[in-house]
Amino acid sequence: MLNAIIVDDEVQSRETLERMLVNFCPQVTIVGKAASVAEAVPLIDDHQPDVVFLDIEMPGGNGFTLLEHYEEFPFEVIFTTAHDLYAINAIKFSALDYLLKPVNIRELQEAVKRAEKKIGVQSEADRRQKIDALRSNLAEGEQSFSKIALPTAEGIDFIEVDDVIRVEAERSYSNFHLKGRRKIMVSKPLSEYEALLEACNFFRIHKSHMINLNHLEKYVKGKGGYVIMNDDSHVDVSVRRKEALLMRIGYK
Repeated sequence: MLNAIIVDDEVQSRETLERMLVNFCPQVTIVGKAASVAEAVPLIDDHQPDVVFLDIEMPGGNGFTLLEHYEEFPFEVIFTTAHDLYAINAIKFSALDYLLKPVNIRELQEAVKRAEKKIGVQSEADRRQKIDALRSNLAEGEQSFSKIALPTAEGIDFIEVDDVIRVEAERSYSNFHLKGRRKIMVSKPLSEYEALLEACNFFRIHKSHMINLNHLEKYVKGKGGYVIMNDDSHVDVSVRRKEALLMRIGYK
């Protein structure tokens, strides 16, 4: 069983989420609801919840204002937001859970299941790193993100996006090739990262490869041709992606 607190300034949003949790997530018990940061802090201190459903933007302080009250996070955070794609991508980059309003029942159930798995497994330090990464990404502006959280078999690696030279698909996994010839394998397909990385000047040149155009050294002509990256790696360009790549780098 998970004890949960809902923090949202909109009455309808709080009540709707509570009904959905009661009807479709029987493992969750709502121990409190708050309309502001000022109301939420004593509730969290008194009830020590397992999960906090937290709206990002609220009058009198946003979700981060609430989290700044805690040096560590003994609870999982699931953001609820009606924000635009940029904010959602920033949350994804930081490996945090979110629910887009209006909340979908299946997505709510999946978020609760993920929270259950993390309880007792994810450290408070990992939670703090995720929140710090999100705060950093949101502060970067709408053109790029500074950090990406990569879940691995050992835990979560927080990587500077600019350190990623290319991402290579390997069946249902993705290999992130970094500066210094480091490699991190992530148990998610490349498609999970495509939309996110496109916002950071990455380009998919092949079904199995995305490259960071900031690290592109040379394009070599051919039927599809290939690129040379600044780590000396050579990566084929698919025939169908060739024209789009040349346009992207200003060759045409």
